[in-house]
Amino acid sequence: MTDLRWGVLGSTASISGQVAPAIHRTPGNAVTAVAGRAGRVEASTRFAEPFGARVHDGFDALLADDDVDVVYIALPNTEHVPWTLRALAAGKHVLCEKPMALSAADVDRVAEAAGDRTVVEAYMYRFHPQQRRVAELLAGGEIGELRVVRAAFAHPVTPGGIQYDPALGGGATWDIGCYGFDVALWAFGRTPDSVRARFHSEAGATVDTTGTATLDFGAGRAALIDYSFDYGPRSRYELQGTRGSLAVRNAWAGSGEECVITVATLDGTRDELLPAADPYEHQATAFREAVRTGTTPLVSLADSKRAARVGEALVESAGTGADVRLS
Repeated sequence: MTDLRWGVLGSTASISGQVAPAIHRTPGNAVTAVAGRAGRVEASTRFAEPFGARVHDGFDALLADDDVDVVYIALPNTEHVPWTLRALAAGKHVLCEKPMALSAADVDRVAEAAGDRTVVEAYMYRFHPQQRRVAELLAGGEIGELRVVRAAFAHPVTPGGIQYDPALGGGATWDIGCYGFDVALWAFGRTPDSVRARFHSEAGATVDTTGTATLDFGAGRAALIDYSFDYGPRSRYELQGTRGSLAVRNAWAGSGEECVITVATLDGTRDELLPAADPYEHQATAFREAVRTGTTPLVSLADSKRAARVGEALVESAGTGADVRLS
C-alpha cells in the first residue's frame, strides 16, 4: 500500500537518478509524477518510465497535481528555498537537496511556512546504518568526552557545471564542504562559538574550489575540515575523544560501498564492519515515518538552520580573513 505519492522537481539532475529509484523501492512510497523545466518533456518522459509516473511540463504544473503528497527538490542551490516555499504553499511535504538554504534567515522562512508539513534537508548519510552506529558508540561513552572532529571530503569536479556557477550558489563549500561541517554540528550538538576559513579557486574559477575551515566549540573542542573539487577522492571523518577515537573511512558511503568504523581506545583497536546499505532508501523510509507519526525528522529544520549559519560564516571569514563569531 502506498502512503506517500512523490513528485520529483528536477528530473534531469544527476542526483535524481539515485534518489528517485530509492524512494520508489521503499515500502509505502512511490514516485508518481516528475517534472523538468518547461519544454523538457522528452527528457522527463525517459526519466519517468521506470516508475510509470506522470510527466508534467514544468515545475508549477507538478505542484498543482493533487495526487502528489511529497515533493523531492533536486535543483540548483539558489532555487531550493523558492521552490520549497512554493511546494509548501501547495500543501506538499518537502525533501530538499542540501544545502536547503544559503542563509539562516531563509531557513526561518521555510520553518514559518511549513506548518504541520514535514520538511527535510537531504543529508542522506545521517540515515545510513553506519552513521547510526557511530551515534550509538559516541553516546555510549567508549571514547570519552568528544574534543575534536576531523572531516575531509573531496572529489574532482570538471569545471563548467552548476557547481562552478556563483549565480546558482556553486562552490565547494556549499556542495561538499557542508557534509564536513554538518558532521561537526551533529557530533557536538550545537553551533560553534566561532569559525575561520580559507578558500582557494583553481585555474581562474569564480567560486571556491578548495576550502579549509576551523570551527571552535569552546573549552578545547574544535572541528578541522577540508574539502575540494581539485583533488580526491577522499571521504572520511574522525571523532577524537578523551579516551579514544572513532574513524569512519568511507563517511558518506553510497549504495554497495563498504562501511568500516575503526574504534581505537586505551583498551585496544577494532574494526566494525557493517553491511552495505543504500542511504537514500533509509532516508525515504525515515521520511515516510516522520510524516506518518508527525514526529520531528532525524534532520530537523533546527539542524538546517545551524548548517546554513555556519556556511554563511565560513564564506564571510574567507572573504575577510578573520574569525567570525556565531554566539
